[in-house]
Amino acid sequence: MHKEMRSGIAKTMSSALLYGFTPSICALTYAMGNNHTSMTFFRNFLAVPALLVLAVWKKTDLRTDRKTFLNIFLVANLGTFITTLLLYSSYSYISVGMATTLHFLYPLLVVIFSFLFYGDKITPQKWCSIGLAGTGILCFLFNSRMGEAKGMLLAFASSITFALYMMLLDKLKLSELDGNMLMFYACSITAAEMYLMNIGTKELIFEQSPKVYGLMLLVALLVSVVANLFLKEGVRILGSTMASFVSLLEPISSIFFGVLLLNESVSVIQIGGCAAIILSIMNLIGFPQIRRVRA
Repeated sequence: MHKEMRSGIAKTMSSALLYGFTPSICALTYAMGNNHTSMTFFRNFLAVPALLVLAVWKKTDLRTDRKTFLNIFLVANLGTFITTLLLYSSYSYISVGMATTLHFLYPLLVVIFSFLFYGDKITPQKWCSIGLAGTGILCFLFNSRMGEAKGMLLAFASSITFALYMMLLDKLKLSELDGNMLMFYACSITAAEMYLMNIGTKELIFEQSPKVYGLMLLVALLVSVVANLFLKEGVRILGSTMASFVSLLEPISSIFFGVLLLNESVSVIQIGGCAAIILSIMNLIGFPQIRRVRA
């Protein structure tokens, strides 16, 4: 396994760990009066100044052509806007654990969508990883209490939009763009759309405690800036399929932070699910003949 591939795996794993941090923080802020709309808006809005500072510091050229901007607009709506809003909305109807489990059908959907839309082959190795990952997800699902149908549909819909985001990030070559520029536009577009949407919905909560704002700033910096940049690089190096499977570490991370921050318990079946997911990732990245996996 060469150095660049190791770097891609490490960055994707780091992004998964940071993404797994988010559900617990969201739950903490919701208990303090926050809501999913505000969390989605501020997660992106508070990231924009940080991304702009990074761009100035690194002397990043933020100019882009019309075609590239339209492609960024498409993936921003799928990934940072619709996916986040759907997933955060599902937390109001079903448990965070079940929502995360349903959302993490997306690595399997990336493989299916890449096959349907781009004719990518599903190798026996991928089938094996799909089976192991599916087993792990079922372990988490069986461990969760069934909730309202609306919450389950919202979480599943988030897996569809995020799978499309991951695939198009790779196929439209947006993962080759400078990460600061890509995320600056993505977060700016999402924040602007959320603000415009609020004109009709009036769901944004601006009067919140300093603690809630502090937690939202933490999520914005760690997730919308660091994790998103790491994931973009992971997709560039590994391709969308492999990066998606490595990202399956996120539900394991969310369990860890749930125990640490929310005093949640861990069952034997959840441990089994974690083991199946780890085996799925090892199966996909552990073969010596893999040099550069493209979805």
